[in-house]
Amino acid sequence: MKIMLALRPCSPGLAQRLGADEALARTLGAKAHPALGFLFPKFFDASGPVLPRLLELADGEPVSFLRDLQCSPADLAASSRLEALCRSTIAQTRADSKATMAAYHSDSLHPTASRWSVRLPQKIFLSKPVAGSAISHVDDWTGEYVVGPQVAQALRGSGLTGFELRPLLHADTGSGHEGGHHLVARELLPAALEDQTVFETFDDGPRQPSTPRRYGLLTYAAGALESSPDLARTAEPWGAWRTPLWIVHQRARQWFEAAPVKGWKFQPVLEQGSRLHAEHTQRWDEVLGRLREAGASVLA
Repeated sequence: MKIMLALRPCSPGLAQRLGADEALARTLGAKAHPALGFLFPKFFDASGPVLPRLLELADGEPVSFLRDLQCSPADLAASSRLEALCRSTIAQTRADSKATMAAYHSDSLHPTASRWSVRLPQKIFLSKPVAGSAISHVDDWTGEYVVGPQVAQALRGSGLTGFELRPLLHADTGSGHEGGHHLVARELLPAALEDQTVFETFDDGPRQPSTPRRYGLLTYAAGALESSPDLARTAEPWGAWRTPLWIVHQRARQWFEAAPVKGWKFQPVLEQGSRLHAEHTQRWDEVLGRLREAGASVLA
């Protein structure tokens, strides 16, 4: 497991200092920028020598980072549950988006086992067909997935549990069509554990409900997910527009990769007390501690 960081745009002075360090600039992928001098978009291993050198050159100047996690095939194989991540997006028309948004607002937020409520969309308007072997996130804002006709047929015969397939709807008529299906979960999971990688935000203002964000992997109490179905969703609104994320059993991941179905990649879901959970905790303790000491931060 590796925690990867990429420097967000910084002051022109720091950009010049970083750019003058030839080895560091190359590692950070320095690109000339007319206003800032350089941008540094390349991710680097937070446990290596790059971060201390970067923070030394920052000399107390506040900086922030994007983060990513790299998990090995062994990490994935060691996890009984995995988080499904988007690798494919299908755009809506303006009419689709408007109709979907109206459907979202007609439904209330749903209580969960966590301290947050979630949105569970019942209708997705999508006029265009979904590629036959694909699972795709609907636009950038919905938090929902759709599957192509071939995937829908294969899922019905897969033996996997915890999902249903609903028709996609035409925005002009509200009727369904055969160009794909909306993938819907039947069950929400128990609450995830909160550690120092989890924090609250108030995206819609201080008078609106908080929304959770996180830096690291999801963690559950030992045995908490044993009875959950093959496909389920979190009790927290980690996804777009207060939607919950998809968590799948290892056998579901194996089925998706063998099918093969395109559009999802996976990262481990941790069990409290496991080797991977201990490694994850140690790595984040070290990285976040070093960043706090330097006045730096991570953007989720």
